[in-house]
Amino acid sequence: MISINNKDNSDIKNLNNLDFQEIASRLQISNNELHAFNYTISHEIKAPVRAIDGYARIFIEDYKNTVAQEGIELIQNIRGICSDTLILINKLLEYTRFTDFEPILEALDLKEMVKAVFDELVIGYSKNQKMILRFEDDIPFILADKVLMKQVITNIISNSLKFTRNVDIGIITVGYLLVNNENRFYIRDNGVGFDMKFSENLFGMFQRMHSINDFEGSGVGLAIVKKIIEKSGGRVWITGEVGIGACVYFTISQENILK
Repeated sequence: MISINNKDNSDIKNLNNLDFQEIASRLQISNNELHAFNYTISHEIKAPVRAIDGYARIFIEDYKNTVAQEGIELIQNIRGICSDTLILINKLLEYTRFTDFEPILEALDLKEMVKAVFDELVIGYSKNQKMILRFEDDIPFILADKVLMKQVITNIISNSLKFTRNVDIGIITVGYLLVNNENRFYIRDNGVGFDMKFSENLFGMFQRMHSINDFEGSGVGLAIVKKIIEKSGGRVWITGEVGIGACVYFTISQENILK
């Protein structure tokens, strides 16, 4: 039998304290680096991109009547690239912001939130296309952070609208299932879908289901969804089939389900 005296116990406690202090110190350094990264992106990168866009805009305004149309189109392309770059930078800031965001829980009517987000986003799509929002099941109220949960719903619905814009009637279906004591929510569409062999990669940063030439986007939206849901103690995954559509699932812990 191995005996441990008081000195040994004291040494173990001191070692543990040192380990925790080192971990805490490293986390603080990482947090400081993250804030520095955010500041750099916000002030050191966005500013020159805005400046390039500004010069391009002035050029078009001052010389559009003296430069060939081909030249104007090239300058307009520069402005388009600047716009895309600023959108991507904002997405990156959005992603890193959730790292140290502390959720504030409140009772949410998820069904009403989905309706409101759908109504906000669908306006930006073609009036010639019919879009339908359906609810298959009763959606329970939940305890969640309103800002974070709206971001989750917005990113998923936005993807659904984007990938159904080429079908005659776009249908987005929302539902809730209790499976093996796990509260699963899902948002399904009848859009272009994707090959399931790529499903594990879709929640990574800058991972895309389709070419940017076919569908716009930064490839950050689902990564943000994953970060928020996992931060809330849930999990998220996606299923799909080419030409049939896609379905995003996410879970909410039982203690945050309000019946």
